[in-house]
Amino acid sequence: MSNLLYVTCNVRPLEQSRTLTLGNEFLKEYQRWNPQDEIEIIDLYRDSIQRVDQDLLNAWERTEHGEAYVPFSDEERRKMSRIWRLAEQFARCDKLIFVTHSLNLWFPAEFKMYIDTICVLGRTYCLTPHGAEKTVPDRHRKSLHLHADQPFSFGHEPHQSVPYLRSMLNFFGVIDQQTVLLEGDMLQQGTDEAYETARHRVLKIAHRF
Repeated sequence: MSNLLYVTCNVRPLEQSRTLTLGNEFLKEYQRWNPQDEIEIIDLYRDSIQRVDQDLLNAWERTEHGEAYVPFSDEERRKMSRIWRLAEQFARCDKLIFVTHSLNLWFPAEFKMYIDTICVLGRTYCLTPHGAEKTVPDRHRKSLHLHADQPFSFGHEPHQSVPYLRSMLNFFGVIDQQTVLLEGDMLQQGTDEAYETARHRVLKIAHRF
C-alpha cells in the first residue's frame, strides 16, 4: 500500500477550473486502480497553512544555532507544531500530486506558504558544512504536477512555477517527476484539442502511477 498526497491551490470552484477538473478525474481513475492506497488531500485555499512570521523565525534561528533546548513559547510551539505536521506528512508520502496554476509568472502566495511549511530544518532538511541536505529517507518517490500557465506572455519573461517546484522536489529526492501543462485554467482558455490531449495523458498516468 502507498500513501498519496494530493495538493491543490486554486480559488476557483471545480466546475470553473480546468486543472481542478483534470485533477479530480486523475484522482478517481487512480483510486479505481489503487483502491487500497491511502490518499490525503490538502486544499491550500481551504486548509489553514501557517505562514512564516516572527515567532517561526525566532524558533528557526534558535534551532539553526543549536539552541533547540531553549523552551519555545506557547505561541512558538503551537505554530511549529502546525508546520511539523505538514512537513512530516510530506516526508512520509510516496506519491505526490500538485494541481496548480500561475499568477503573474509564479504560483499564488498560498503555494509558497505551503513549500515553506515542508522545508523545515530538523524535519526535512539539515545544515552541513556543505549546505542544506535533505533528511527525508531515500526511497522511490514520484510526483505529478498538473499546472496551468497564464495564456498570455509577460514580454519575454518565462513562467517560474514549474522549474521552482521541480527544483524543490529534486532537493527532497523526488527524481521521478512528471508534468502536464495547460494553457490557461479557465474553461474558455486554450483549445479543446490541447485539453483533450492533456486529459488523455493524465488518465494514462493514473493507470501506472
